[in-house]
Amino acid sequence: MYTNYSINFIFGKIVLSGFKYRDRASIIGDILDSINSDPKGKTKTSIMRGANLNFDQVNSYLRLLTLLGFIKPVDPLKSQEAFRYKLTSKGLQFARDAAMWRDILPLYRQRTL
Repeated sequence: MYTNYSINFIFGKIVLSGFKYRDRASIIGDILDSINSDPKGKTKTSIMRGANLNFDQVNSYLRLLTLLGFIKPVDPLKSQEAFRYKLTSKGLQFARDAAMWRDILPLYRQRTL
């Protein structure tokens, strides 16, 4: 899931940073995988936890994915919930394609190095 490491030069020594960064495509893939893991849909809080995002980040990504037609808000199952989010057919296809590319790209990188 996390592949990028930063290398720092500190006092003449190379230090491999423990920070791992994700690009936007990885974050969207994690959100879609999180939502896809539950057939009833996921609440915003469970998506936040599943994709390891904060509240502002998850709001902006959910807004984007709703506008793109990848997810849709559905009726809540409990009275405390505002919405549950489910994948649309377009979102399900995108999640499958993204998973395929996640499997293929590391193999390609190994061959080119």
